[in-house]
Amino acid sequence: MQMIEEKNNEMYERVKEKISKNLEEQSVLQEDTIIKEIKEWKNLIEVTPPIYLKTILGIEDPEAIRPLLEDEWKYLQNELEQIFIVRITTGILVTGEEQRTRDLSWWTSKKQLESDNYYLTNYMEYMKRDLPPAVLNTIDEDTNAIMNNLADPDLGPFSRYGMVVGHVQSGKTSNYAALICKAADAGYRFIVVIAGAQNNLRDQTQRRLDELFVGANYKGVGKLAGFKKEKMPDSLTNADNDFKIETAKARQTTNFENMQLPILVVIKKHTKTLSHLLEWLDKHYNNQVDKAMLVIDDESDYASINTKKEENPTVINEKIRLLLQKFKKSAYVAYTATPYANIFIDHEAGNDDAGRDLFPSDFIYALEAPSNYFGAEKIFNQDNEKYVIEIPEEEVIYEPDEESSYSPNQNPFLIKHKKEYENELNQLPESLHDAVRLFIINIAIRNLRNQKKHNSMLIHISRFTEVHIKVKKLVTQYFERIKKEIKAYGNLSNGGQYSKDIKSLEDTFNTRLKDIEFDFQTIKRQICMIIDSILIVDVHQKAKIPLVYREDIQTNAIVIGGLSLSRGFTLEGLSVSYFLRTTIYYDTLMQMCRWFGYRIGYEDICRVYLTEDMNNKFGFIIDATNDLISRLNEMREENLTPEDFGLAVRLHPDSLLQVTARNKSKNTEDVYLKMNLDGQIKETRWISNKQDDLDANEVLLEETIQELQLNGFNHDLVENSHVWKDVDRTIIQRFVNNFQLYKNDPLGLKSRMPIEFIKEYIKNGKSDWDVVLFNGRGNTELKVHSIKVIRQLRSVKQKQHYYEVKNRQLSRGTPEKIIMPDKFKKLSSRDMRKKMTKPLLMLHALELEDEDNQTYKFNAVGFSISFPISKDSYVESVKVRINNVYKKQLEEAYKDEEVGEDIVHNE
Repeated sequence: MQMIEEKNNEMYERVKEKISKNLEEQSVLQEDTIIKEIKEWKNLIEVTPPIYLKTILGIEDPEAIRPLLEDEWKYLQNELEQIFIVRITTGILVTGEEQRTRDLSWWTSKKQLESDNYYLTNYMEYMKRDLPPAVLNTIDEDTNAIMNNLADPDLGPFSRYGMVVGHVQSGKTSNYAALICKAADAGYRFIVVIAGAQNNLRDQTQRRLDELFVGANYKGVGKLAGFKKEKMPDSLTNADNDFKIETAKARQTTNFENMQLPILVVIKKHTKTLSHLLEWLDKHYNNQVDKAMLVIDDESDYASINTKKEENPTVINEKIRLLLQKFKKSAYVAYTATPYANIFIDHEAGNDDAGRDLFPSDFIYALEAPSNYFGAEKIFNQDNEKYVIEIPEEEVIYEPDEESSYSPNQNPFLIKHKKEYENELNQLPESLHDAVRLFIINIAIRNLRNQKKHNSMLIHISRFTEVHIKVKKLVTQYFERIKKEIKAYGNLSNGGQYSKDIKSLEDTFNTRLKDIEFDFQTIKRQICMIIDSILIVDVHQKAKIPLVYREDIQTNAIVIGGLSLSRGFTLEGLSVSYFLRTTIYYDTLMQMCRWFGYRIGYEDICRVYLTEDMNNKFGFIIDATNDLISRLNEMREENLTPEDFGLAVRLHPDSLLQVTARNKSKNTEDVYLKMNLDGQIKETRWISNKQDDLDANEVLLEETIQELQLNGFNHDLVENSHVWKDVDRTIIQRFVNNFQLYKNDPLGLKSRMPIEFIKEYIKNGKSDWDVVLFNGRGNTELKVHSIKVIRQLRSVKQKQHYYEVKNRQLSRGTPEKIIMPDKFKKLSSRDMRKKMTKPLLMLHALELEDEDNQTYKFNAVGFSISFPISKDSYVESVKVRINNVYKKQLEEAYKDEEVGEDIVHNE
């Protein structure tokens, strides 16, 4: 495709604007609606003289009138489809027992009908430019449901506690901005947004609410024709300043009883700021304030949770509770993408001084993400080479042991390091150089696609400021070298012959971006034009130059940071992420994922660089989170409460580590854990590489098959796989108890095979089992008397003491369907487990091969268990003794947790 000059972009943008407006006015879009619209505009441009097109499109410069290229029409169709053909459903609501006795339609059936909905109307009108109608409609429905679960501010004293669960970077701010607008329309007069623990996140949130709610400086909603200055909310904070008592004094907003306008306060989650706000309120009101207050606690799982004993709560937790106590009418809504910590709050906690704790006892609302959301399931699916680039093992080392020959002058990057590591860090991994090259290429591609918007690259490899500074220095050195080579040889058709760096750029393009519509020569010419525009910025408390996405110019930034970028902060146009942090906590890991969000028009060029270990961890987190949200949906159907959801989180089979850490059991040797295996599938994805274990499991499999045959259980042959029905559980017990697993993982921390819980499940169970021996497509056969199957071929990676099955999955597809009636065979695995009445043991006679070079093939045995979902679930309790090595791992992980009594800025 020919390059589009800057001055010629206006034609493309105006045509897109006109078609978008037509599409917005159509309530239902058919699959061919966009194609028809584009065809009509194509014909219109072909037959209409430029002088008339100038008027139709509102273009002032006659030279901007031109026919669009064929590739531009293709891009336009693709952009519009990603914006308008969006599927989204309303969320899942679970309410508490007392909440169900209240008026839960006060907003939609009464108050909203009486209000002029001024703030909401402004919000909806302004957001039309950014969000498809389907998404806006769903935000409206979701926030209506949340509003109904607050309380009418005209009522007497009340307190409401709720939680909204969204996806990382999925638009939670847009959701609670709409909620704030509705609350202001309903009569909530004091609105506090607790917006994370870092200045940059607070400032970003303030700017967003200024845009969507306040209309400050006549920007955002302030530019709308229907904006009324006399109804502008009074904001006691601004984009540059957190809450200060002297500023609040100057605004003269202390007489709440006479205030008709809503007051907005956007504060950092810090003890000092919360103390100032409480001091200001206490100074003017000896008693409780008789106006309705709404508190939005963004990233509520961070620092808001009381991690100490209830009689002596953490300072931030106590301050939030005291703030809620200050108002006779208060509603607290916690927003988070990682609800684990919130659910661990003791729902019965509370004391006379600080009031009840923050458990969402009244309601939990889980938001659905739109179909155009670029989220965890797209990136970390089971075959995720499309978006994930694994950092080679030889480029990183987790921590040097006493016998390690690690030297700072070697290439491996030390993942677990202290702040002094800056003195040892002299060079970066080659994969990071590759990521920098890919980002440069991505900017060029987006510009060629007429997407001349902000672009960002994230480098997150440490939590220490000193290391960030050193990494910035090294990245800058490498980038300046590339820039010099581009300027010298970039415009030459054979520049790669004269410059190794240009040749490396071409190699990165050919390796990482297959099926891109441009050739490298076209991209290289564009790189020459944009190379000077790229900034390298470190984001931390000591940073001297802030990261700013300007409105008047394209910002292209390589951003280096840690905690300051971990939660809530949005990196505009993020397409390349390089991630070397490590932690074992679900919430910490998921919050580090700045790479989730919306990537309309450039999703295909987004890449995440990760270690294999982190790639695997994210895969497990997604499965666990999906299970929990599914459980929330089931709880709604079963009419259960938020307390029941809290129990489900605690008992989730992959929540072992969270339970341990949250209860501070890192200081003990004996750990008591509980688990609910209902609806789960557990597999031996790690297989011991000891020959004795391999031989023992082979004998065990043959003995088990013989026992199944000799006992005369109901036996069927289904597509060459063998199925036994109604098998006595003692046979299952004998197999599982004698199976030789990789033994250095007592809690299932990495392998996710909680064998002790499974043994307890079998021991205490009463039902019979079903058993399947799968037929595969390997090269060898397993034969036990009359029973024979072809072994299942699986690729594995060889580790120090075990083999790891590729893609974290031993079974394929929906393995349960082999025992299902035909009418259920198209269900998902989880839905099949709802239909199952007995647990299912799946036996795998395996033929293993090296994933990388296929140099070895040998036989092994694995097994999977699919647990049915039962109404009367049995909770297993196991006491685990942790050895010193394992205990140390937990202690190190807990030390890396970035939540303490107060927020400590020690990046």
